[in-house]
Amino acid sequence: MAIALCQLKFRQKWLKEGNTEDELKFKTPLYPFTPWFAFIASLASCLLIWFDPSQRVALYATIPFVIFCYVAHHFYAKHQEKKQTSL
Repeated sequence: MAIALCQLKFRQKWLKEGNTEDELKFKTPLYPFTPWFAFIASLASCLLIWFDPSQRVALYATIPFVIFCYVAHHFYAKHQEKKQTSL
């Protein structure tokens, strides 16, 4: 879901900055349908995992892990920014 969302946000920002789709080195086939389909299919997969009791533990473990990764990245990026400004 995150990759599909990033693709959509990137393209919006790219066009907003005055660039064109022809300038992109790598083009997404059938844009914007491909990232939207990927996002919806991934969301459906997560929702369907909830209904399978043998797979539910994967959902319980994945959500905190993803949150941890985002928080860790935030602090790491903040540390790197401080490190570069002090040089």
